[in-house]
Amino acid sequence: MKDWRILSIAMLILATVGRSAGEESKSTVFYAFETSSLSPAREVRPEVVEAMVNRLVCATTGQPTPASAWASLVSPGDRVGIKVSAGGGRVSGTRPAVVEAIAAGLREAGIPASRIVVWDRHRQDLLDAGFDPSSPLYRLRWVEGAGGYDPQSQVTAPVLGRLIWGDSGFGRREGTRMEDILAGGEQVSSTSHYAQILSRGVDKVINVPSLMDSFHTGIHGALANMTLPNLDNWRRFTRAPDHGDPYLAEIYGDGMIRDKVVLTILDALLLQYAGGPFPNPACTVDCHSIFVSRDPVAIDATAARLIDEFRIPAKLPSVEKSTRWLEAAESLGLGQSREPAFSLKRIGGRPRAGSR
Repeated sequence: MKDWRILSIAMLILATVGRSAGEESKSTVFYAFETSSLSPAREVRPEVVEAMVNRLVCATTGQPTPASAWASLVSPGDRVGIKVSAGGGRVSGTRPAVVEAIAAGLREAGIPASRIVVWDRHRQDLLDAGFDPSSPLYRLRWVEGAGGYDPQSQVTAPVLGRLIWGDSGFGRREGTRMEDILAGGEQVSSTSHYAQILSRGVDKVINVPSLMDSFHTGIHGALANMTLPNLDNWRRFTRAPDHGDPYLAEIYGDGMIRDKVVLTILDALLLQYAGGPFPNPACTVDCHSIFVSRDPVAIDATAARLIDEFRIPAKLPSVEKSTRWLEAAESLGLGQSREPAFSLKRIGGRPRAGSR
């Protein structure tokens, strides 16, 4: 079964390359597929992963070395954030080996470890995913708690959310608020606040989601990973039947995010097609891949297709209806949401039919 799944992933990726070959593309998603990236016990081989990341970053930037590739994206004076997706833990979260390869490349480009921040919302998620609070390559940070949000950086949308512990406005009842009265005493708000790490702590961001589904937004990919975990009062944006449409696109399009993210690296060493954004080992398959692009929408469109290729045979609903925010993202100029408008290009490994 395992060998079939590996072959299936390879064929799915190559099929997309074949469809895109010869077409004029506005965006390119570069990828590496290496079966040696994972051991038979699904342990990550850091040396293989580092080589994959280095090749992909060089290809994406058109630079000859990892140092020059990263130097084309960030400057020595930048505070560089690496936004990971730790909620899937060691099963389906961003793998530390991918982040360590990125941090090592940034160090070669002249960014000291003191100016490299790896973060997600919850400290325990980061620890469960294997991130090291004492790593010499980066500083580990988390948002957690109302004090982690910036009262001066807000997102307002015409949809109310019930505030809970951890939201920056929870428990503050200054005067009489009509929203609270109409909500039967519950505290609600149409305002969210950005995490201070994002608003004040970093100048450039490398977004590193993992290849995982989400019952909130269909997939927990590039757009979801940069928006929802960096906001309080975020649950209001993910309600059915919209599942983030158009809010994921509109929030990502804010300069707070769009102007800071310089690259998206999708950790697809494993693929989880059900149960996300929480770990679900029963619905996880080997993928042995990493995808890199300047186009976050093309990354998410690729992720949605790959996840559906396993959901549909398992008689699970397609993520298509839950990822309509992809079209909104394209309409806002954030990237390409349809595969004919972008291509996949394999970097490294043995040449295969249909590859370029």
